[in-house]
Amino acid sequence: MMITIADVVKQYGSITAVDHVNLIFENNTVTALMGENGAGKSTLLKMCTGILSLDHGDIVIDGHSIQTHPVQAKQELGYLPEMPYMYDRLTGREFLLYIASLREIHNAHALIDEYVQRLGMQQFLDYEIGTYSKGMKQKISIITALMHQPANLLLDEPVWGLDPLTSRTLQDFIAKRKGTTVVATHSPDLVEHVANVVYVMKQGRILHSGHVPKLIKDYGSIEDMYFAVGEKNSC
Repeated sequence: MMITIADVVKQYGSITAVDHVNLIFENNTVTALMGENGAGKSTLLKMCTGILSLDHGDIVIDGHSIQTHPVQAKQELGYLPEMPYMYDRLTGREFLLYIASLREIHNAHALIDEYVQRLGMQQFLDYEIGTYSKGMKQKISIITALMHQPANLLLDEPVWGLDPLTSRTLQDFIAKRKGTTVVATHSPDLVEHVANVVYVMKQGRILHSGHVPKLIKDYGSIEDMYFAVGEKNSC
């Protein structure tokens, strides 16, 4: 399983949100995309899902182009947007079963029970989503992205704004997951905890990249690396 980003460009009028980016997201690897707001992280993930079109280049998921074979490319893809939408009047269980029906998942009850237990949501599953905290909503969103057991998982700011316990639960889950995982984040701590590889983006371009253990060895921490790269490229 692998996602290949080949010379991808996305423009909004005169603004280039993603500027000739080339990346490979490997199997059984957690890849982090770091960068400030507007760096192009979310735009890149949305292009991988087909939500946004490409102005140039291609994205190939497990051998299938997102442009010419979108159904096949998205078949093994799970996506957690930064601001997921859910129906507040449904219970967590009802919402998950609804998503499962759309995806034609036949063993939905068993899968839901498995993920709910792993994420510690058993006691809240039959409450209305409108009563949930941000952390509980985020867990439900994670389950919707995982229920069809995708080989490739894209997560946009998965732990932003969460309490420490919920954040650590999700971090551990991401770190142990098999397959191809891509995490867009502002958080150096998240990168250090879950990622194998990190790419630093700014104004749609890749400024720096490397294996996380080596970057920590070279710079002392991912946070120090991030600021060092930013200072170098602001001159």
